[in-house]
Amino acid sequence: MKTTFLFILISIFSFGQKETTLPSEIKKVTVFFQGAQIEHEKSTDLKPGKQEIIFEKLTDFLDPNSVQVKAIGDLTILSVRTRKNFEDLKMSNEEIASLNTKKHKLDLQDQVLRDEYDILALDKNLLLKNRDLKGNADGLKVAELKDAFAFMHLKLTEINTRQSAIYNQLEDLNKEMNRIEQEITSQRSKPVTNFTEIIVEIDVEKATKGEFFFTYITPNASWKPYYDMRSDGIGQPVRLEAKALVSQTSGISWNNIDLVLSTNDPYENSKEPTLNPWYLTYYNYPPQKQVYQRQIPQNDYSGEKLRGEVIDASTGEPLPFAKISFPSNPNIGAVTDFDGKFEVIVPRGEKFVSANYVGYNPVQLGITAPYLKFFIHSQELVLEEVMISAESYDYEVADVMSVSRSTSNIEGLFKSNRREDRKRKADKDYSVAYNSNLAGASSGESYNYSANAVSVATQKDLRMEYAIQSKFTIPSDGIDHRVQIATYELPAKYEYHAAPKMDPSVYLAAQVSGWEKLNLLNGESNLYFDGTFIGKTYIDVNSTKDTLSFSLGKDNKIQIERKRIQEKSTNRTIGSRQKFEVTWEIKVKNNGGAAIPILIKDQFPISTNNDIKVKNGDFTDAQLDEKTGILTWNFLLNSSQSKSLLFNYSVDYLHGSVLYIE
Repeated sequence: MKTTFLFILISIFSFGQKETTLPSEIKKVTVFFQGAQIEHEKSTDLKPGKQEIIFEKLTDFLDPNSVQVKAIGDLTILSVRTRKNFEDLKMSNEEIASLNTKKHKLDLQDQVLRDEYDILALDKNLLLKNRDLKGNADGLKVAELKDAFAFMHLKLTEINTRQSAIYNQLEDLNKEMNRIEQEITSQRSKPVTNFTEIIVEIDVEKATKGEFFFTYITPNASWKPYYDMRSDGIGQPVRLEAKALVSQTSGISWNNIDLVLSTNDPYENSKEPTLNPWYLTYYNYPPQKQVYQRQIPQNDYSGEKLRGEVIDASTGEPLPFAKISFPSNPNIGAVTDFDGKFEVIVPRGEKFVSANYVGYNPVQLGITAPYLKFFIHSQELVLEEVMISAESYDYEVADVMSVSRSTSNIEGLFKSNRREDRKRKADKDYSVAYNSNLAGASSGESYNYSANAVSVATQKDLRMEYAIQSKFTIPSDGIDHRVQIATYELPAKYEYHAAPKMDPSVYLAAQVSGWEKLNLLNGESNLYFDGTFIGKTYIDVNSTKDTLSFSLGKDNKIQIERKRIQEKSTNRTIGSRQKFEVTWEIKVKNNGGAAIPILIKDQFPISTNNDIKVKNGDFTDAQLDEKTGILTWNFLLNSSQSKSLLFNYSVDYLHGSVLYIE
């Protein structure tokens, strides 16, 4: 018997040593355009034998296919798997039972006060009913009348005073009971923290210190580049500040981590297209192009154990014997226990689960976590109206209506169903709390500023990586956090641009060169000139130009005008043909205090119809692009100098045709 007992103890001890649960901090995060690779490190002392190391409280949004584990020490990794778990932060059932006991005591006090109030109301009505004092044939004596009135005054004063005190006590009791109910409801409605665990089965040869390194990818993170382009004035270089907007909703805050921004996208299609033979025949159709959708991993709970509880949404109390079922598999389900909790295995392919309870509205939830809470509301009952006749009382209705003001004030307190009022209030409070939690997940376009950092750019075979040189903290709030990558000073050439045909204004532009050597990415850029924000632009790194041009705004000191010279413009009909000739003049004047380089553009029309003949005329000092018909004048305009630019053209077309010619 002793041997058996010792064997059981040894077995229990050995079984208890099989699993070791370890927390592990996040050391490094590499954020992709979509998703992020998270790296952990953990050291622990290990005893010989086969055992399981469980790394707990990892993000619930973890791609199981991306898990990689490496260990250093006298051990062998046998297997790696993941599982779902949860942590419920609500108060215990004992604490909730204690609150319900307090509420029950308050209910008893409430009922005692209400009964006393009813008795006082009957006493008052009895006094008021006998307010007509009548004596014998000789009437009441003055002394008797005084005593009667004094008695009634004293009693009515006592009754009114006590009723007012009861009213105040009832209000205090209602506030306390509502507070307790709200506390129970808020505790019951606290969200469950769902997370993933990585289980590593190992075989340890001898006692050793094991060092574990493991990584995984979560799709709930992203970053995008953006830029601030600043110029302190004409002649100054352009300062290009490369930055990133990083956000994550993994459910786990990244505290004091090494941050790397990568241009890789693990969920972008990497499958090479296949080119099939192209067969020609009549009535054939163009071949359909293969479209590959981004494969963002989704949590599949098929075969997993689903846990949860069913709760009365108004009282916060658990509902035992509630039915749990699956819409696509009605024969598979469970029933809640006395604490309102359940466990059930999710059938393959099932995405939803429902809870039903007699007298309550059914609720269906998506299976998005290993632990679910069902808050269900009781169904409304339709009751027939009950008429109460005043004839059943010994006093008249007029006597009842003569009750004092304090009685009429508390009348609503007695007529209303106190429990239903509190129930509606609790339902409203829960609804507001739940909706506010949802609203907190939506961030709009607000930004949080993170500390500036300098990064090290590394060119990999298929990607660029920017390693931020300072520690960062990125909370799981879905808000874009600004991270500075690098700052560059680029040489810039400033000149003025105008296209008076489109806009009678002259714009200052900066021509930036050398940008193609900086490993930039496509992204929006804010423009600042002389300390003032002037707008946005877009940096297209796929451009084949070696110079980027950015407009810095209008300069009203430079005046430009485009007009037709009437005496040199004609519109004649010759037989069946119409001939249109026009001469344009562009006048530009520099009212500034310094000479400026200026570039002005206009155009000749281009015919796409052989019957429409366009003849280009004179265009002094301009360069012509034959393909586009664009005329470009590029010259230096001195201070207070004016200059005129002339060009003309003619169009010959069929008379009577509709043709727009400027």
